[in-house]
Amino acid sequence: MAQQDNRGRLPRDPAFKRICSHSRMIADALRGYAAKPGGPLDPRTVAALDFRTLRKLPAEWAREDFRLRLSDQVWRVRFRRARDRSAPAGHLLILVEFQSQPHPDMALRMAGYTAQIYEELEAAGVVRRGGLRPPIFPMVIHNGPGRWTAPTTLSGLIARPALPLTAATDDLAAFQLNHMYFVLDFHRHRADDPSSDNAMSLLIGLESASTPDELLPMLRVLRGLTPRRLAGTMLEWTLRRLGVDVETAEEMRRMASLDEFHSQLEERARGWTEQWFAEGVEQGIEQGRAEGVAAQREGLRRQAALRFGATARLLDAHLDGVGSSAKLTEIGEWLVVDTLDELIAKIEATATDARFD
Repeated sequence: MAQQDNRGRLPRDPAFKRICSHSRMIADALRGYAAKPGGPLDPRTVAALDFRTLRKLPAEWAREDFRLRLSDQVWRVRFRRARDRSAPAGHLLILVEFQSQPHPDMALRMAGYTAQIYEELEAAGVVRRGGLRPPIFPMVIHNGPGRWTAPTTLSGLIARPALPLTAATDDLAAFQLNHMYFVLDFHRHRADDPSSDNAMSLLIGLESASTPDELLPMLRVLRGLTPRRLAGTMLEWTLRRLGVDVETAEEMRRMASLDEFHSQLEERARGWTEQWFAEGVEQGIEQGRAEGVAAQREGLRRQAALRFGATARLLDAHLDGVGSSAKLTEIGEWLVVDTLDELIAKIEATATDARFD
């Protein structure tokens, strides 16, 4: 089995980020998921980007007295038809964060990173004070076991004023920050068919596979993935995630041919037993699910506190009794529109519903 850290979680984040350090992964994320109909970007905007110029920038920028962490990754890509490619309008910055569970304040964090990037561009002399800044596309890549439930706009973290009904207007809304970020949620796309034409879709398929029958079709698709170095890294990460022992992984790394690598792996996968998966993958999935549900509860508590203040503590006992991610997601939708009393009543009314056990 794979070595685990002291919390029992597979140490996969560094390997996952190494895979996503390949420019093709970011390009395919935008082409296959950020563009409409599933994403927020117009396909013509994505088509206007020259992905041959996609480059990863330092995620930490140095100042004289300290290092400033901006994000997990920052990428720059140029627009094809820009007259002056050195001008702010000539390129797009892509801000990437990796999350294995929803972060309730991610909208605030991404807004902060965006502001820091603009400040650093001015400090570095890339843009002048008061001048135009390049556009930024903030993206969260979420590979956790459940759905992403945190607000994707900063306005979702800002309380509405407690005004009398006769004075209630939306006049303050125009003065509030409404920074938005895009979530590439693996959970949402885990049932999609993987394609060697999109490396990100293949990564989602490999991440979602939990049995040999689910994994083998992914390995066949992986054979056609280029560049080959990316395919090899993705395969090695999959073996580590599923618990292949260190000696076997080292032996496979020494194989000269990636096709041989796949062939031998496929033969070995045929012989994996249900017990092997029960001890490895299922344990990780169940633990990840429990961590995701706990994070959802915490996020709902914070949102309730923003809206209801100190009285939101009345929800604590009710939320502790909910063990379903789907139920917590529904409660999050109620939280937006219902009063506190209405919210508690709805939770109590469905507490015994078997669908949410």
